[in-house]
Amino acid sequence: MVFLDQTGYQNRCNSGKQWYKPELANNDITRNPDWLKINAFGSYSPNGSSILQFRYTSKTLDMMTFLCETRRVNINNEKIAYELQLLLNKYYHMQKQIIDKHENTTYYKLEIKDYLAKKKIDKVRKELNKFGNEFIFLLDDNYSLIYDLVWSNITNKEISDARILKKVHDKEDRNQGEIRLAKDLIGELKGKYWFEKFSHEKEIILILDNATIHQAVLTKTIANHLKINLIFLPKYASDLNSIERLWYAIKHELSTEYIEDVDYLKEKFQVYFKEYTQTDSLSKEFIQKFII
Repeated sequence: MVFLDQTGYQNRCNSGKQWYKPELANNDITRNPDWLKINAFGSYSPNGSSILQFRYTSKTLDMMTFLCETRRVNINNEKIAYELQLLLNKYYHMQKQIIDKHENTTYYKLEIKDYLAKKKIDKVRKELNKFGNEFIFLLDDNYSLIYDLVWSNITNKEISDARILKKVHDKEDRNQGEIRLAKDLIGELKGKYWFEKFSHEKEIILILDNATIHQAVLTKTIANHLKINLIFLPKYASDLNSIERLWYAIKHELSTEYIEDVDYLKEKFQVYFKEYTQTDSLSKEFIQKFII
């Protein structure tokens, strides 16, 4: 049995604070004024292997690859686990390429004006094409003059509108790229090779809430190929998920510490995660109430 969930932590949110009674001494805690935040995926297994990973985003593709990681750490055959890790590394690399391509995009004003000027001239070219090539040749011969004229008449509102549309287009392009990557990963795992590998493994019973990325069709599909049985908790009952207590315990521990930087935050999060997942104490109440 495995309990899965994702959480965020930042040193400025309420979960990163510790409140003290005024009458108590030594209430002051020195804090880092920088904004530090992490996004964590975790699966806690009282009778198997637990795993914690930090991700840049919390999208369906992240959920799918983390299900693969959950299966990887709960595979009996080390060779199969290693092969699955190699496969995941390939998809992590491709996902990073998609993220870097769009995260490093800067929408400079001059570039937007150049884009708009060329777009307007192309529109004129299409209209002139209806009247014959002689008009196209005339446009090409005077391209620089026409370009400068169009450029000088582009308004700030046009630039602002174009920048918004370009951001929306790039966001959609990134989403489509990640969806294609997710479908490609499913295509890999549903093949005969991986089907035979997982057929000898025990089914994983995985408890999780009804978050959108948990209920996604792609998530359910890949879980089926990984031989993972998804058990969704009732709506608004996420407190039944034992890993929620784990998040609470870790955040409580971190609330009294001075966090130097993101790397230190991740390191301490890992330490407390490992410490609390060494026993089955977090899941005892759930098991006694719903299984025994």
